[in-house]
Amino acid sequence: MSLPKVSILIPVFNRHEYIAQCIQSALDQTFTDFEVVIVDNASDDGTWEICQQFAAADKRVRIFRNESNIGPVRNWRRCAQEAKGEYSKILFSDDCLEPDCLREMVPRLDDMEVALVYCAARIGKSRDESVVCYTRFESSRISSTRFLNLVLYRKAPVSPGAALLRTHDLLNNLHLQFPTSTPREFEKNGAGPDVMILLLTAREYPYVAHISKPLVFFRAHEGSFTTGISNIAVNNGYRSALAFFLIKNLGRKAWIDYLARGWFKQRKHATDSWRGPAAYLIEYEGRGSVIEIVTLFFYALKNEMLKIFRNK
Repeated sequence: MSLPKVSILIPVFNRHEYIAQCIQSALDQTFTDFEVVIVDNASDDGTWEICQQFAAADKRVRIFRNESNIGPVRNWRRCAQEAKGEYSKILFSDDCLEPDCLREMVPRLDDMEVALVYCAARIGKSRDESVVCYTRFESSRISSTRFLNLVLYRKAPVSPGAALLRTHDLLNNLHLQFPTSTPREFEKNGAGPDVMILLLTAREYPYVAHISKPLVFFRAHEGSFTTGISNIAVNNGYRSALAFFLIKNLGRKAWIDYLARGWFKQRKHATDSWRGPAAYLIEYEGRGSVIEIVTLFFYALKNEMLKIFRNK
């Protein structure tokens, strides 16, 4: 039998309330050359039994179960390792795909100069109570450099749940940890490894494809990633990963410009996680030297002045 073009990967743990709708949205795709790979992370709430029912009813569904909970990021990797498709689409277990998601995405990834395809997303408690994010321009092919800037300004998704990638790139760029100056629990919550999948893949190609249509729905609820984990832990994970990426790939100028925006925002709003400039720099890959501190202030003030002029 020929291998499927796309593997839809669903890592799941204790999502009995949402998993059926998630799986059904994958099976309802208008593009038909796909498989659904589900890896249950030792759920104990009836999720596994629902997965078994879908696998028994539809041969496109292949299910696996870990003997014990191996954590979210390792489970993402287990999904990718089980994939048979040339392309992989991560679908988190409380989210859904629109029926035309793969039909819209696959042709764009057939362009060998394109690293990945990402789309706009609906985010909310339900489709009816959602807002559309990441749709600031028409569908197009953009440079990988522009994609990086969009990610840094939170104008592109950090979640691979909004992207389609080649399976070999997903496996190569899905890392459990990064040697950041301040150790983070990347494996525990996935904040950092998720966005690094996209950035590490994008740097290897000249272009990224964007679709302005919302083809995925990210469900916001009490147990979801964005609301169920401390915002401080999530933000620290993302900032550490992005700082690490920038200083390794684009140099200290891009790194400190990015940090200046985050530091000034924290300082302005006097958040609980605010750090003085030296401590802040040391925490995110710096040395806290006088030169770094002066440069941090310079970029912070420059960015604030640019905001003022743009708003005039």
